[in-house]
Amino acid sequence: MSEAGYLALPEEKPYLEYVDGVVLQKPMGDEFHGRLVGFLDYLMYGYKLVHGGDLGPERRVRLLDGSGFRLPGTAYWAPGRPSGSDSTPSLAIEVRSSDQTMTELRRKCRSFRANGVACCWLIDPYARTVEVFEADRDAEQLAADVALETAVMPGFSVPQADLWAAMER
Repeated sequence: MSEAGYLALPEEKPYLEYVDGVVLQKPMGDEFHGRLVGFLDYLMYGYKLVHGGDLGPERRVRLLDGSGFRLPGTAYWAPGRPSGSDSTPSLAIEVRSSDQTMTELRRKCRSFRANGVACCWLIDPYARTVEVFEADRDAEQLAADVALETAVMPGFSVPQADLWAAMER
């Protein structure tokens, strides 16, 4: 399918991504996915109120290399970074759903990084792990006692224990 054909498709759930000329149906988020994205958006919104920027779940990102459009689970745009339609976020967050593999999500995080996203967090609620893609870190698994932090959001910190507790609420 052409890019124009993809962009002409109606926006409805489940959302569609477009990679290398192929339309991919984004898996529907499950209960854990929804709780974690909602929790992270809540925390990032509090950060935004103090520090600025923009955020939002499932916002379409145009890949700068021309290979298509992807939708992170949620994302944050640092102050001064364009956050309009199809823009590149500073932080992309992927939360694995039960029908996704870590291999495919690592590939997606690497694509985000290669296309201007400064940091990507890959959260696996089933294994209760977090992998970081930032600077020279490529799928570096955080130790369980290490909080999620990134240079693009100075002062923002989420203990992993809080993530896992949010799944149970």
